[in-house]
Amino acid sequence: MKILMLTPQSLYRRWPTTPDTTKMMTNAAPVTMPQLAGALKGHDVRIHDGNVYDLPLKEYAALILWADLVGINVMCSYAALNTELNLRFIKKLRPDLPVVMGGHHPTFQDAEWLERGADAVVRREGEITFPELAAAFASGAPLSGVAGVSWRDGEGIHRNPDRPFIKNLDSLPFPRWDLVDFSGYYLYFRKPGRSACVETGRGCEQHCSFCQVGPMWHNTHRFKSPERVIEEMRLLKKNGVTQVFIVDDNYGSSLDTERQARIYEGMRREKFNFDWGGFFRHDYIRSNRGLMKEAAASDLKFACVGFESVEGSDLKQFNKGNPAAVGAQTYEEEYSFLKSSGITVFGFIVIGYPGQSQAAAIKTIENAHRFCDYPVVTVYKPLPGTAGYRRTKQDGLLAKDMFYHDSFTVAVRGTRPILAAYNKFFLRYLANPARLLRNLLNPRLRPVETAIITWFSLGLARANRQNLGDFFWFLFKGRKSGEEEVIEHLRKKYISEENLERLARKAGR
Repeated sequence: MKILMLTPQSLYRRWPTTPDTTKMMTNAAPVTMPQLAGALKGHDVRIHDGNVYDLPLKEYAALILWADLVGINVMCSYAALNTELNLRFIKKLRPDLPVVMGGHHPTFQDAEWLERGADAVVRREGEITFPELAAAFASGAPLSGVAGVSWRDGEGIHRNPDRPFIKNLDSLPFPRWDLVDFSGYYLYFRKPGRSACVETGRGCEQHCSFCQVGPMWHNTHRFKSPERVIEEMRLLKKNGVTQVFIVDDNYGSSLDTERQARIYEGMRREKFNFDWGGFFRHDYIRSNRGLMKEAAASDLKFACVGFESVEGSDLKQFNKGNPAAVGAQTYEEEYSFLKSSGITVFGFIVIGYPGQSQAAAIKTIENAHRFCDYPVVTVYKPLPGTAGYRRTKQDGLLAKDMFYHDSFTVAVRGTRPILAAYNKFFLRYLANPARLLRNLLNPRLRPVETAIITWFSLGLARANRQNLGDFFWFLFKGRKSGEEEVIEHLRKKYISEENLERLARKAGR
């Protein structure tokens, strides 16, 4: 079969920027699609990452016309509207072309995607499930025999039993990096060479109530061996990669210190000289200073650290599992240690959780400069499958359905003032000339600041009649509307037959 692996193209684009601010520093070639492509033996596979490559519609349509099967990855509710528009556009061009959804969002909202036109959903892991599904589509066999799949037919929606997780991640095929166009990817370092992601483990043993990763993997945590990780890094080195993002959701895990030490030793032995970064818990950094020094010696350049809040009561609500030592002063110790090792710190923060006061939220973001170089703030979204979602819904605090989300809206009743306060903080933060000058003069921070400026400039440059209209509609009317009304306004505008006809004409169909 001819299989198109797709991250949706930006048929719908927000202005002035997309909500995915992590792209400012983590724009590396994703490993998900090359990994799945490696498992699709005997098929002709192409990969298109619409997050990075904005093809003219005629070229995008040609890819769709080429395929016998399309696989779409979608991670979150921010991307759902654009992903649905892509799904409907594909079906507009090719009504009988099978489209399979995968990723966190479809795993927990499979029925909703099937109702919107998808033919099947791969829940959780796909390396065994997706090839079996492709074989079933190729032969016309029933999908009822493929574990881990939700599907629809004329009789309705069906959910097959879950597939057991792959026990040995070393048994996975190597990613097909030969199918990837690296030209559009770069980590913020801007070091000469290519940027790519590496997965060294899968899952998370923690039970944070705001996070979908634990439920996605049933709070299990599996790891590739150091030898397998080093072999994957050798493959990246052969492909000209010089910058690496370790995408494990909880790379800095206390279950994993011995393996990490062996990976760092291997990276130094092989002289990879990768500039790299990953995700770490703040309490892990506090408890593993020696290992973090080894990481720095193997060229760790940035750490995405889950601080979440300076209030211990918030962390208790989050079920974060941190020790008692929390707060800006304590976090500052980890920040000082990392900074002295030449590591840039992106501080991840959650505000607007049910029960959190506006004062507590503002206290955290106003103190962020004390414990990180750059705050990465999430206004809390209750994600299906999480304890936080169940609590928010049970307490009657869910402001809207969570299939779609947009930064114009809030998801928890009563948190619009927190969103407004954060927006004001963010604008002050970005426009502060003293901060900007200080960071541009700092060799460690200059590449980050340059990446942020570039990211926002590109966002502003992508203004068009539609997204400017959305922005001004919200400023003058949407602010007075309910959360569902805002989403419905966008949905009716973009997921309409009129808009689909317009896109099809533009694509030459």
